[in-house]
Amino acid sequence: MGTFTTMQPLKVLYIGNSYTYYHNLPSMVTQLAASSKRVPGIETAMVAHGYKTLEWHTHNPKTIEGLRRTAWDIVVLQEFSMRPIENREAMYHFASLLHDEIRKTGGHTVLYLTWARRHTPEMQQDITAAYTELARILDADVAPVGTAWQNALAADCGIQLYKNDQSHPTPLGSYLAACVFYATFFKHSPVGLTGTISDGDRELLTLPDHDARHLQSIAWDAVEQFSRS
Repeated sequence: MGTFTTMQPLKVLYIGNSYTYYHNLPSMVTQLAASSKRVPGIETAMVAHGYKTLEWHTHNPKTIEGLRRTAWDIVVLQEFSMRPIENREAMYHFASLLHDEIRKTGGHTVLYLTWARRHTPEMQQDITAAYTELARILDADVAPVGTAWQNALAADCGIQLYKNDQSHPTPLGSYLAACVFYATFFKHSPVGLTGTISDGDRELLTLPDHDARHLQSIAWDAVEQFSRS
C-alpha cells in the first residue's frame, strides 16, 4: 500500500468484532487524521459484531453488501482474537475469500493484528506469526496493534490497556490501536496528533501531551519495527 498523497478523503471499511467497535475505534482514527495537516480526512463505515469471526462475515449479507456498496480505498479485516491460535486454517481461508471481494472493488486489505489476552501474553508470538504469514499470502498490509500493546506492556509504564475482563481494550488501549492504524494507513508518525477523543457529544479521552506522545511513539515504533521484520 502506497502513501496517500491526495487530499481526497480516504474511504475505509472496518470488518471485525468488539475489538473494532469498542470505543468506536474507526472514529478515533478519523479524529487523529482530522488533527493532522499532513493527511486527508477519513470516511469510514464499520461492520462489527461481538465474538464474530471472519468466517461469519463471509456469510453475513450485510458484510458483503457493505464491501460492494462503495469503492473502498482500504478494508480492515479483524479476526476473532483466539482464531489465530485455535484454527489458523479457517482464518486464512475466510480472510482470503473476503480479500478477493476487496480486490474486486479495487480496495486494499489491511489486517488488524490483535493482542494476546492479559493472562496469556505468551500467545502474542503465535498471533503475530499468523497475521504476518497471512499478509504474505495475500500481499496485504498489517496494522501491528498487538506489537504496540506488547511493547507498551514491556515498558511497564503503568498504562492500563485491558479492561477487567483481561481481553477488551480500555479507551487507552483503543487509542493506542488508533495510532497504529493512522501510522499504517499514511506511513506517517502520529506523534503530535490530538490526545483528545470524543464519542458523540461526550469527551471519551483527554490525555496530557506527554502521555499522548508516549503512546503515539510506541505506535510508530511498532509500525516501523514490523515493516523491518
